[in-house]
Amino acid sequence: MDARAWFDKGLDLHAAGKLEEAILAYNEAAALAPNNTAVLHNRGLAYQNLKQHEAAAEDFRRALVFNPKLADAHFNLGNALADLNRHQEAAPAYRDAVALRPDFLQAWHNLGEVLQAQGDLNAAMEAYKTAMRLEPGSFARIVNSLAAHSHGRLYLDLDALKRELS
Repeated sequence: MDARAWFDKGLDLHAAGKLEEAILAYNEAAALAPNNTAVLHNRGLAYQNLKQHEAAAEDFRRALVFNPKLADAHFNLGNALADLNRHQEAAPAYRDAVALRPDFLQAWHNLGEVLQAQGDLNAAMEAYKTAMRLEPGSFARIVNSLAAHSHGRLYLDLDALKRELS
């Protein structure tokens, strides 16, 4: 089979939840097309789904070598690093994602979370404000994020919080 056929097989296996088998198919595709960002990115997603965050981060980084403008790869790299509690490394990945796609709501929200986890509540609030501007309905999710992390101040006055985020 050629690289495309192995990649398609990987996608089918991935969609069926057969992640280990999908990775094997992606490996075959990557051996034939080592610079293919779609193969690297999708294999990274399969690793991420298996909670193999280091392997996922490596594939996202490799994909970005060949296509540094792939906002989703920056975002997913940030997710893998955040899952490894490497928030200082995750923040620049999310920043790169939103620089490439300023309307990337989930990246803004995740940026806020990793900044908050680092104890930088002011920067986190700026990221959350952008998320609120993009999707006013994200307020409840932001409140949950603020409550979930031990760093920074906890807002008990939700009306004041909504005003600050607006």
